[in-house]
Amino acid sequence: MEIELYNMRKVIINIDWIDRNFGAAPKNDEIACVATGKTLQEVKDAIIEALQFHVEGLIANGDSVPEELKGQWEPEFVLTTRAQLRYSEKYITRKALAIETGINEQQLSHYANGWKKPRPETQRKILDGIHSIAQHLSLIL
Repeated sequence: MEIELYNMRKVIINIDWIDRNFGAAPKNDEIACVATGKTLQEVKDAIIEALQFHVEGLIANGDSVPEELKGQWEPEFVLTTRAQLRYSEKYITRKALAIETGINEQQLSHYANGWKKPRPETQRKILDGIHSIAQHLSLIL
């Protein structure tokens, strides 16, 4: 069983927030497959199902299957900053995140709505802030 897990390919799947839904697509643009969902779990389940269906269709049509989808594979989800902010807003306020990160609420709102795209160092600061708040909250359990 461990050998199978070791040989399992990773399929990187980007998740973003689009209008009022999460949207997912493989990082590899050559894999023509997308999915949406109201919740993060819904979009994760939908893209896995869509990819499985896609592979079945390719095989049935005699088309070649992209290398990362051959055999056993597992998804590796990568959320954009916008998706991270939209997901976490159910649990923490932008004000709390602004206090933790030092990034003002209005700027966080611009990132969450897709009006501006944060630089990589700002993306890291936001993610670190979300993790820090989660760690603080875990101490009260």
